[in-house]
Amino acid sequence: MKLRTYSLLLLIGILISLGCQRDDICPETTDTTPLLIIRFYENEEPNDLQAPQNLGIREEGNEDYVFIRNEDNRDETITYQRFTGDSLAIPLRTDSDQTIFEFIVNNTDAAEEEGIKNTDVISFTYGRNENYINRACAYKINYVGLKVNLEEGDDGSWIEEVQIEEVNIEDQNQAHVSIFF
Repeated sequence: MKLRTYSLLLLIGILISLGCQRDDICPETTDTTPLLIIRFYENEEPNDLQAPQNLGIREEGNEDYVFIRNEDNRDETITYQRFTGDSLAIPLRTDSDQTIFEFIVNNTDAAEEEGIKNTDVISFTYGRNENYINRACAYKINYVGLKVNLEEGDDGSWIEEVQIEEVNIEDQNQAHVSIFF
């Protein structure tokens, strides 16, 4: 009788352990879909990094400015509404082969009143390669064959040239695009 009780308890224990699911948490060290790294250069001195003043970036047709989660502090977001830096990282669309951004320099209310706010539109076209990582992390998308098209806005052009440094976006270790202004 005791043997049956122990066997029954062992069988119940095995069935319970088989019914449990492990936690699906994607480790921070896992490579995920990379952001597009853009560096800004002064047109007269093409080797000198230069920060455009009060740069705003938003996807065309969207009133909200682009934001990403900060890599150092995952709870903090970086909003590109009045960004002042010589390089930045922005996300490309994962559900389409094209992302169109408006790059707005002097993106302040005062600059708009003075008529010095200036918008240029850059269209990024690419192919997408989906790679399955695992159940917790799902898919990673690499972008291949990056192409850019620069259109000046109604208020003139502040961007002189856009150069592609890396046509395949597979990591965030180097700049993919250089913008000269």
